[in-house]
Amino acid sequence: MLKDQRSATLSEDPSDYFEGKSLDIRAIIQDCVELPTDVTNAEPTRVVERILDQQLFSFLISESASQSNDADWAIRQRRREEALSPYIDKILIGVFVHLPGVYYTIEVDPELERVVHWEWQTT
Repeated sequence: MLKDQRSATLSEDPSDYFEGKSLDIRAIIQDCVELPTDVTNAEPTRVVERILDQQLFSFLISESASQSNDADWAIRQRRREEALSPYIDKILIGVFVHLPGVYYTIEVDPELERVVHWEWQTT
């Protein structure tokens, strides 16, 4: 198990989730009707299974220098905090999709087999 300042990473190989696993991350993402079709059909850039511990949660809701210039940051921060706070100390699967000009972050609860939060940012 790897651990850095933001997450306890259990697996970082996207093929772990799309080949031979009973949990079908792609189907879970495609079932999320709020996500644009381009995102649900795209190949993930990265898939990370991680424990949302208090340190990672604090990092995800803290303001960075680049975010302080973003007028929508306060709204995103509040949505992120509300969506992710029930999952502190639980495993989530982070799916990252990079499309031209935009980067999507999708959080999947593997126990409920559903998307619990997603957001996008311009690149």
